[in-house]
Amino acid sequence: MTAANLPKVPPNMSRLASDTDKLSVLTRLFAAYPCRAPSDFRLVKPAYMQALEGVSQWALFEAERRVNQNALGHAFMPSPAELRGEIDRVVEPFRERERRAAEEARRYASKEGPPVNHDEASRARIVEGFQKLRATYPGLARTRPSPKPPQRIPDYSQERIEITDALRRTLKAREPEQ
Repeated sequence: MTAANLPKVPPNMSRLASDTDKLSVLTRLFAAYPCRAPSDFRLVKPAYMQALEGVSQWALFEAERRVNQNALGHAFMPSPAELRGEIDRVVEPFRERERRAAEEARRYASKEGPPVNHDEASRARIVEGFQKLRATYPGLARTRPSPKPPQRIPDYSQERIEITDALRRTLKAREPEQ
């Protein structure tokens, strides 16, 4: 699964796989594939359980599906490291998406503090400082006059409309005959 074809709604990655989930997946894999490990499961169970620590339930089942679809490239029971590696490959696009989102959040986070509400005295100090700056640097003086407010549009809604003979004939021609 690449980042381009991730599901729109990410799976529930926060629900960790229980020991029962882990054992059921291991039992199914041991039943389906020839094993390179000793025949006594009690000898290899701790290694598999240690390899599967902290995996989500969805990632475990998705990795089992991929192993069944020959993602490992061999027809044997995966070793604990191979199984954990497949789970990490399943989860990698989601980790990458979260890493990129955190990076963007960090990059675009506002470095400014909360907005400041200036009182009249602070506004006066700001205007005074700006006037001093303009006096110090004459190039900052405004070269264009401030824009004029737009002209008011006349209101013709109260004016009486005079209907001419030509308009009267046109309106009469459009009326449906009764």
